[in-house]
Amino acid sequence: MRKVLTGYAIELIPVSRENFQLLREWRNQDDIRTQMGDTALISAEQHQNWFDKIERSQQQLHYIIQYKQQLIGSINVRSSDGLDLTDCKLAEVGLYIATPEYRNNMLAFAPSLLLNDYLFEQLQIIELKSKVRSSNAAALKYNQALGYQLSPIADDNEFIEISLTADNYKKATQMVKRLLSRNRSN
Repeated sequence: MRKVLTGYAIELIPVSRENFQLLREWRNQDDIRTQMGDTALISAEQHQNWFDKIERSQQQLHYIIQYKQQLIGSINVRSSDGLDLTDCKLAEVGLYIATPEYRNNMLAFAPSLLLNDYLFEQLQIIELKSKVRSSNAAALKYNQALGYQLSPIADDNEFIEISLTADNYKKATQMVKRLLSRNRSN
């Protein structure tokens, strides 16, 4: 299950002992950290414990995004229903682009498209859900462009729940997939 995924001009490389420290550096950047559910800085010990846990887990996958031999961000998925990813029907996806020049252009969609294609088509996931900070307008707009539906969370003004079905994803991403397929040399 931990294999490199390739498409839309990028590669998703499984996080490994050789590259996991890079995630801590990125995750602790102020512009990324402040958009997370837990905004605290992550210590080396916390990060090592996290990696030891995910390295053996069948309930989650973590990738580093590579574009033209440059590592630019991270994307992950984890089971929402407690089952292994190969058996679950509900999952949660998280993404951040660490390299600012790739955040607000068409390429930023490539990691989500590649992972979502894999989740919906290969793993037969039925629905993806996540929470996004209500103040993160760019992330909300990005996810809506992928077909996510937004729902306020009762008694929580800080986060909005987002959910995506395969049908909504397919309808919403036809155009962006065509554009990325034509522009593979980007």
